[in-house]
Amino acid sequence: MSEEQTILIAEDDHFLSNIYQTKLKKEGFQVLIAKDGEEALSLIQEKKPSVVLLDIMMSKLDGFGVLEEMQKDKDLKKIPVIIMSNLGQDSDVQKGKELGAKDYIIKSDTTLVSVVETIRKYL
Repeated sequence: MSEEQTILIAEDDHFLSNIYQTKLKKEGFQVLIAKDGEEALSLIQEKKPSVVLLDIMMSKLDGFGVLEEMQKDKDLKKIPVIIMSNLGQDSDVQKGKELGAKDYIIKSDTTLVSVVETIRKYL
């Protein structure tokens, strides 16, 4: 990777976002952190990250709302979004993909290694 790829982690759980941030930095990525949906959307608009890891259950604006806003912008909707949530119902997965998410990861069913592999798949 000649150019550093930027990953935005939109996650309101401080402990989890720190774990992901540490792993992704070790893998050579630049990392941005958003604590809520509004901050995530603002960073997406300003920084145009390579990939967004997006939690669904966040304050101010949930992950589905972030996806909806991204779909309204021709440049933002090109950014790959990987939903990372504990909401694993088929209806949630389907809604996420209908709103433009490339992938849907259930947090409790994944490892840091598989998260990195999924990110690399969309770069």
